[in-house]
Amino acid sequence: MALEYPMKASNINIEAARAGTTNAPASGSTSTPSTTSLFGIYAGSGVDQSAPHSYSEFLNKSFVPPVISCGTSTAAIGQGGGIGYFEAELDFSTTTGAIVIYFIAFGVPDGISFLYNGVTYNTLTSNTGGRITAAAGTNNIVGSSTSAGCTESSLIANQPAGGYVLTKSVWNGTEFGSTGNTQSGLIAAATNINLSVSNIIYTLVIPKTAASPSDGTLKIMAPCSGTAWRVTAPCAITLPSFTTNSVAASSTIACCTAAQNQTYYYAKNAAGYSSDNFTIDANTSNLPEVNYFVFSNSTGATALANGYYKINSTQALYVQNGVVDSIVTCPSCSTDFQSSSNSNFGNVCSMSISYTYSHNGSGTFPAAGDEVFDENDDPVISGYYKFNSTFVYKATLGTVDAGWPQNIC
Repeated sequence: MALEYPMKASNINIEAARAGTTNAPASGSTSTPSTTSLFGIYAGSGVDQSAPHSYSEFLNKSFVPPVISCGTSTAAIGQGGGIGYFEAELDFSTTTGAIVIYFIAFGVPDGISFLYNGVTYNTLTSNTGGRITAAAGTNNIVGSSTSAGCTESSLIANQPAGGYVLTKSVWNGTEFGSTGNTQSGLIAAATNINLSVSNIIYTLVIPKTAASPSDGTLKIMAPCSGTAWRVTAPCAITLPSFTTNSVAASSTIACCTAAQNQTYYYAKNAAGYSSDNFTIDANTSNLPEVNYFVFSNSTGATALANGYYKINSTQALYVQNGVVDSIVTCPSCSTDFQSSSNSNFGNVCSMSISYTYSHNGSGTFPAAGDEVFDENDDPVISGYYKFNSTFVYKATLGTVDAGWPQNIC
């Protein structure tokens, strides 16, 4: 609410979501207010920053919480020990890309969502449990399923009609401080509670596809006592990429026949947390891993379609709902064709084409360097073989020789 008389330092502190007893000089030792002074923390709230300074300048002013500039610190922000609802404005400048947020609720359950450009993002993934969703517009509540007094059933049972009403805190420049107001309508239901085990690190991706808007709102719901949580405040990045095929209905298609001509993207998960820092997965393969978000664009705006994507000579991703569900081994890739049996050069043209053989090449018929297999899936023996009426291939130890096939019959 707007400040009114009597104008005291304690009231100005409280309005700024700080303890009333916080040591706060009016402006500091220079004519330009220091960032921690009373005038300095109200720089974004319309309070005149030019000397001389007077408490009367705070009259009818309401504190506007400072915006956290992305990348200003590698350390996580967070809160510990208190029930409440927490908000922080994050500024990502005009840079486009994917905002990859990491969040840990430790043990006691907490909920997270992020509001950007009118859309609430709350779908999470983790190395431990994979993708989890929450109802539109709600906070995705995660944490231990065995926290005393904060299990799923107790969260739902203790919820007042219309949702929890929690004291609202905002980022005041150094920590989350109470505004003295409350936030209502905070829902805890089966549709947004996803409890599991303690200390899971979750990944949340927000696509920033345009220069504007530059900021968004981090929202944390902490309905139980003893809570503690930490979250990053990152800048938008271009997601790491990999080369693969357009979505395929099977691993055989992805591995054996689909063109490997697409560039897609993924977001890494975090492997650990210590001393206010998240440890991002090493990801030494430079390829998506199980439970990673995967996208068709570098901003994370469009999830990959359900299906299979080849990632190297022996493996393919199986993607479900925009997350890598599993990594499968590519099947043996072979193409059936009709062939004669083994012969010598002089007699091959008279041979009958009556056998179904297979080869591992990319064409309908075998080409130089392709491996050819007989009806028992064994490599064909060395010799000459007729196919397609007039064509012959020469094989040595199951592989088509250079310069073959030839149209000689």
